[in-house]
Amino acid sequence: MQQESSGRASVQLKGTNFGLRVIFSEDLDDDVLIEEFKAVPEQAYALPVGRGLVLDFRSRPCSGELAGRILSGVIWPRGLDVLAWITSDAESRARLAQAGFKIGEPGHAHAHENLADAGPLIVNNSLRSGQRKEYSGDVVLVGHLNNGAEIFAGGSVSVLGKLKGLVHAGRGGTEGIYVMAASFEPQQLRVGDKLCNQFDTSMRWWKKPVIITLEDDNLFFRNWKAEPKSEML
Repeated sequence: MQQESSGRASVQLKGTNFGLRVIFSEDLDDDVLIEEFKAVPEQAYALPVGRGLVLDFRSRPCSGELAGRILSGVIWPRGLDVLAWITSDAESRARLAQAGFKIGEPGHAHAHENLADAGPLIVNNSLRSGQRKEYSGDVVLVGHLNNGAEIFAGGSVSVLGKLKGLVHAGRGGTEGIYVMAASFEPQQLRVGDKLCNQFDTSMRWWKKPVIITLEDDNLFFRNWKAEPKSEML
């Protein structure tokens, strides 16, 4: 049963046992979707303590840019808790999972608790020269990591803008760890104990969206869109 609605078919809110499911239109332009999500009245999100939202895109793709705009434009300003991001688009699911977002349907008894335990540190602004973020788990930067800025993470690092500063991921171990960037232009990159600072504009991946992993003591670069080919550095 539909509990609340924005009054428009593009964004629907339906009551569930964990809180609310927000269902987005599959063919709406991103800009219009954001504006209509913002237009949902704040009282529509009145939830018991410990409950949250599931964002359901159905078959609609959800890019890193769209996810960042939803977070910065609606979720954080209203203090909402997102339990999961649901989409049947395979590339979007992989991208969201790699960025540290929960993509499965929430469980009933411990969904809120488990999400809090595993949640990444999400930084909703660009980091300027001299600024540094350090966290024991995954870090998601919704902005640019500018020259002279640094991120040190025990887990993975996702930069949804330009990666131009220094990143050290995998300080707590390298299994399953990655660095992801929408535009790869770093000063220095370290995954675990593997350091690389030999980057310049001639490399294939310069200013490209990439995912970097450590495999057999080598850094491997892959296209953010899960292109099967890889290149060893």
